[in-house]
Amino acid sequence: MNRKISLSLTICLMALTAAVTFVLTLSFSQKKFNETLSEVDRLSGKYQLLDELDAKVREEYYTDIPEEDVMNGMLMGYVDGLGDKYSTYRSATEYAQYEDSNAGVYTGVGISVHKMDSGEAEIVSVTENGSAEKAGIEAGDILVAVEGTLLKDGYAEAIKLIEGEVGTNVVLRVRKGKTGNEQTYTVTRAKLDEITVESEMLDNHIGYIRIKKFRTVSVTQFRNAMNTLHEKGAEKFIFDVRDNGGGVLSALEQMVDPLLPEGELAFAHDKQGNATTILTSDAEQMEFPMAILVNGNTASASELFACVLRDYAGAKLVGEKTFGKGIMQTTFPLSSGAVTLTTSTYETGITPCYHGVGLEPDVLSVPAEDTDEDTQLADAVKLLTEQKEAE
Repeated sequence: MNRKISLSLTICLMALTAAVTFVLTLSFSQKKFNETLSEVDRLSGKYQLLDELDAKVREEYYTDIPEEDVMNGMLMGYVDGLGDKYSTYRSATEYAQYEDSNAGVYTGVGISVHKMDSGEAEIVSVTENGSAEKAGIEAGDILVAVEGTLLKDGYAEAIKLIEGEVGTNVVLRVRKGKTGNEQTYTVTRAKLDEITVESEMLDNHIGYIRIKKFRTVSVTQFRNAMNTLHEKGAEKFIFDVRDNGGGVLSALEQMVDPLLPEGELAFAHDKQGNATTILTSDAEQMEFPMAILVNGNTASASELFACVLRDYAGAKLVGEKTFGKGIMQTTFPLSSGAVTLTTSTYETGITPCYHGVGLEPDVLSVPAEDTDEDTQLADAVKLLTEQKEAE
């Protein structure tokens, strides 16, 4: 039997529903208000001492306050207070320099130097097409002075004077290695690619590639080195990441991609335990015997390089236990400058996170102290030679 609901009952039900909705909404709003108020109280207490300090400094400090420097110092101090040596705040200028560093770009004149016992500097290499080379400076020349400052009187100060803005000039006094005559050169500072990858062909068809850093420019340099060594007949490879402190993850991924099988191969885990894939590879893979030289200064991206090649491509690690940095940093641009924070741990799909532990080598090799020979490299060559003969 159908029942009709009276108009008065309908109105009562609607009023009751509205009342319940209002009470729930008011309760939720009150809760949010209380949470916001609690946060305001927390921040007020947290920064009360800072306000007190600021007032006292402005009242008593003997000269004008460098506002920008003080603000940068406060921001740096906040991040330093985390107690994490890998997290840092960078000012706008420092952030720009950091971006250049990650790209593998630097401002200079295109020379690499080595300090001599005399206090002067031998020019050990000259960048191709750099301003120093164009001016006529050669490897083997001796850098005597920069902008009139003698290196033997103040080495660090003189070398620092080479730095400056792109497009500006710097005066170098150089003693020619071939003649011993001194000559003055005016060279222009420019943006140059850092040389992060070096290579050479060894005996027994072994290609040797040293990766000093993982930078954006490293990708092309690494591929060129691989191609050149292949053309020279390399059938086995030694990758040297000793004393490599890491670098840019995207560069690492592009460099190892041709050496790895298809799939998702490494993962980051944030504080909530969420996993994110940080390294993938496509289906194309070059296969050959490989050894990787590592030591206690092999850290971060270079450890991941060694780990994924051992896990997925059968590479053998030769040398000493690695540093053990299995945490990842992310840089977040701010309205001025940027903050770099440690955001996650990471691991491969085979090896668990090795942070604070390091990677044990497959072949332990400690440098000999009584010889100039690179005994670790010799052990890697021996390993690949014996491995090939066994096949």
